[in-house]
Amino acid sequence: MRLSKIEWVWVAVAAGSIACFGSWLQGEMNRAALERTQREAQDMRGTCAGMSAQDAQMMDKGALWCGEVGAGRADSLAKE
Repeated sequence: MRLSKIEWVWVAVAAGSIACFGSWLQGEMNRAALERTQREAQDMRGTCAGMSAQDAQMMDKGALWCGEVGAGRADSLAKE
């Protein structure tokens, strides 16, 4: 089965549309991830102002939390 020229044009338009949509979607996901990272860093700076170098190292290891503790996390900490 051979495709006519018009059918090839439709195939090319469909493939191009899919490629453009994928590129746009990836760009939006990257932009959202960057905004989320910036927002989290901004929240952390505001909540953890005045943290010492030792506290920062403990936070990197997960031994120190900064900011509010969610209800589920507070319950699990109380049981320990």
